[in-house]
Amino acid sequence: MLMARPAGREVSPLHRAAQDLGARVAEVPFEADASRQVDIGALARLLGRMYDAIDCDTLPSSTVRRIEREAGVPVYAGLGLDDHPARVIADLLTLCDLGSPQAVKTGIIFLGDPRTRRGSIFLAAARELGFALQVAEARHTASNDAAYVVDATRPSTWSLHAEGRPIEELRRSANHRCVIQTVLLDTIPRG
Repeated sequence: MLMARPAGREVSPLHRAAQDLGARVAEVPFEADASRQVDIGALARLLGRMYDAIDCDTLPSSTVRRIEREAGVPVYAGLGLDDHPARVIADLLTLCDLGSPQAVKTGIIFLGDPRTRRGSIFLAAARELGFALQVAEARHTASNDAAYVVDATRPSTWSLHAEGRPIEELRRSANHRCVIQTVLLDTIPRG
């Protein structure tokens, strides 16, 4: 994991998911300031020889693309972050786990800004799954017409509610870990 921010924070969902699969994970600090960076190509080739995959956390997309061209292994752009599509899939999986065919028809009330990266990915994926959707303002209260409420008014801490009750974070985290593990198992070559 190439980390643009200092290590020492809590273990990331990606780190935990990879370790649960038996992988060894290294967090490598990465200088985000382009004027102070080492040769990205050489670093990417070295990491590609040492590791089976690289996650670029919050690095700029141009840096991620350069690493991807040079590394020769799968490269992820923040696979464990909340705004990655894996988190959206995990949240929808959680809702599907709790629901019934009727819940899909009654749908989701989405509170918050649907134009954020995570919001737009979530709404598009929910539509693909056939959920009825209603985007509402933050002050909107949970409706009896919807099976689920997704409160995205605080971008860093979404909450999910089913039938008026909050869905516990433990369940959501377990599903997030499973989705990350699925991506890892599907993309990392078996040696």
